[in-house]
Amino acid sequence: MEPIPALNRLLQESRKYILAMYADGSYLHTLLLHTENRETTWCESLPIQSTGSSLEEVVFSQPILTREFEKVFFIVDSPRYLFIPDAFASPEDNPRYFDFCFPDSDGTSVAAVLPQTGVQMLFDLDTELHSFVRRTFDRPVLLHRLAPICEYFFKKSRLGYNSKMYAHWRENAIDLFCFNQQGFLLANSFPVHHVNDGIYHILNAWERLGFNRQEDELSLSGDHKMLRENVIPSIRKQLSFITLTKFPSSAPAGNENLPLPLRLIASYLR
Repeated sequence: MEPIPALNRLLQESRKYILAMYADGSYLHTLLLHTENRETTWCESLPIQSTGSSLEEVVFSQPILTREFEKVFFIVDSPRYLFIPDAFASPEDNPRYFDFCFPDSDGTSVAAVLPQTGVQMLFDLDTELHSFVRRTFDRPVLLHRLAPICEYFFKKSRLGYNSKMYAHWRENAIDLFCFNQQGFLLANSFPVHHVNDGIYHILNAWERLGFNRQEDELSLSGDHKMLRENVIPSIRKQLSFITLTKFPSSAPAGNENLPLPLRLIASYLR
């Protein structure tokens, strides 16, 4: 892959930018966010799988990615994760928690701090990938895909006095984030093969958490047209307070071409 001029022309100014990357298996999505003017962003999705290139080859094809930045975030996905309240999390205990819950993991466990939510998110990633990220990028912060979204929804949940569930509908999965006035309750992701699967997971979590069907809020995000036509009419038979989440229109959150974890990475910068 040849260097992309629009991305690499910022080589001499890299310290004025925050670099965030999300590796989803098919692409390395990259975002450069100016530290002073958050409206100034550059983004590229660099193909990995379709070109047969390894992640390492893609990274080294773009010289700017290995420069010094104000901050570097590297976001990954993993099916193995858990949340630990800050009061119980520590460098000594976190590996024990993770190994107890996922004894079959053969990757490297990582702890990501969610400072506003008040928890640490433990997850694993491939050991070779972990080593590559640590030695290649400038002081990288490793995050799970759900972490920036959880931070964003936690801040939204502080408005009002009711409990809130945020359900983000993806193509083949649904992500749930639940909070009450005491704070964080739950974050989880479920596969969805039919719209009824997602509705089941929403109502099941709602019942288990003891949310009020009339007063507490369900906020949906994703394809609003699909949600209005296929989801809301069915759920409204069970729940009264349903809204559609509108993400900020300013960059980078307003850029719908970016994966949601990158759109909401600014939640880590305030």
